[in-house]
Amino acid sequence: MRRTVEDFFADKPAGGAELAREFIREVQKLGSVTLHPVKTRIALMVDVRFAAINRISEDSIRGHFWLREHHQSNRFEKIERLGQRDWLYHFEISPTKPLDAEMRRFIKLAHQNGQRPKQHVDPGARLRSAKRAHSRRD
Repeated sequence: MRRTVEDFFADKPAGGAELAREFIREVQKLGSVTLHPVKTRIALMVDVRFAAINRISEDSIRGHFWLREHHQSNRFEKIERLGQRDWLYHFEISPTKPLDAEMRRFIKLAHQNGQRPKQHVDPGARLRSAKRAHSRRD
């Protein structure tokens, strides 16, 4: 059974749901984002998942970012290393830990991480390849 974003927020406390929506709006300012709600969390994706909100209480939300670099900051409740170059940064947003400039910086880094690098395609490469194949047949 697929859950909608509305289903996900339906039974959540109003104060925390508003913080979650504020967080999502902040991410959406950076570009296209797909929300993937499941029973216990809502993931945020561009090409791949880069963040999730996994707990909503009356006055706070908890979630995590996936980043490819190590950063030191008191904004994170916990930092988990995953392999050689991946980290999960667990955060809380609440009245005492607001969505501030530092969090916006990490949101931007995570959003960039959610985008697969676009491969440059030389528009003339196909034509040159076709010409080479044709010239071999002659």
